Amino acid sequence: MTPRQLFRYAGLIACAMVTLPVIVDQWYSMPVGLHASASTHAGYSQTVMQVTFCATVLAICLAFGAAFWWNTRGAGTDRLSKVAIVLLFLQLALSFVFTETMYIVSAELPFMMPVRQARKWLAAQCGVLIAVSAAAVWMRDFVPADSLVHAPLAISVPGTILYMLAWTGFAFGGGYLAVSESRNHLKLARINSELMATQSLLSDETRTAERLRISRELHDVVGHHLAGLSINLQLASHMVEGPAAEPLKEAHLVAKLLLAEVREVVGGLRNPRHVDLRRALELLSNDIARPRVHLELPENFDGFDQVCAHAFFRSAQEAITNAIKHSRARNLWIELKRSESGWELVARDDGQGAARIVPGNGLNGIAERFEELGGRLRFESQPGEGFMLHGCIPSSSELS
Repeated sequence: MTPRQLFRYAGLIACAMVTLPVIVDQWYSMPVGLHASASTHAGYSQTVMQVTFCATVLAICLAFGAAFWWNTRGAGTDRLSKVAIVLLFLQLALSFVFTETMYIVSAELPFMMPVRQARKWLAAQCGVLIAVSAAAVWMRDFVPADSLVHAPLAISVPGTILYMLAWTGFAFGGGYLAVSESRNHLKLARINSELMATQSLLSDETRTAERLRISRELHDVVGHHLAGLSINLQLASHMVEGPAAEPLKEAHLVAKLLLAEVREVVGGLRNPRHVDLRRALELLSNDIARPRVHLELPENFDGFDQVCAHAFFRSAQEAITNAIKHSRARNLWIELKRSESGWELVARDDGQGAARIVPGNGLNGIAERFEELGGRLRFESQPGEGFMLHGCIPSSSELS
């Protein structure tokens, strides 16, 4: 169980423990009202009021728990959404009925907005808490903490306020730690997937480089010596007559055959080796909890040369990184397909989108890679419609 999951379940349990005891207490007092209702109209009215009160408390518990569950569904965010604001004010309104739930609201603030903004919101929330307490004192309706009931007002008021502020800060710190751990967990999982995918591509490159080195050595060393041996054997076969001529001719034929085989091996080693882009993309998308990455690769996918594979790999990597950091998407679809003009990669998510795209170093670097290969990269986004990245490399850039 991840820290975020543990935090969410603990928050629901805390919400239930605040409201359920009230319902249980009313439930066990209800038989008295039922007995009285048999003889008096007042008893019946009391029972109806108790049932209505229990239903109201249960509705508050369910509404608060649902809002809490929704606001903590992600591992923090860089932007506060409109839905989160509405749910936050709903929770704050409900916390006036059950004061303890305000601590739960404080704990979920780091999940709903950037940390700096969450701190400002927490400070404002504490200010409101102090103002409400001062108003209650002025109206002579202030209820001190249970441990300060018998203390004088000059002690019980600031003591109760400090008590509530301390628990508010403690709850906020717990939520902040849960968010930090969740982000670190997701970041490590993403980095691990990127490292494994990069290692797969580098292994293919290393094998290709080693094949090229071996082919050069065979050509420069064995090939030259065999060529010289073949020429000398051919000259010797013309100079020797008699029984020794036939073995020399056979030796010359063997040398020519061996030289041809060495050249064939050298040619095979020097041919471009395609890298396994399919495996690299699968490793890249593994262990990504959110968004869920859906790969769509053709069945006849036979790989790319190193340069093209790197361009598509970095494009997919950038799409995943942007979806995690900015889009708040649940799903990301990465499709690699072949068209009449070449190979195309399309990455699209179902995130919040943006009215204006400001390319950073990542997108600019990917665009430069495609331009160097004679291709192009474009991206589109609209508010509420997610982000789409489309890259194309012409067939002339492939090595076959």
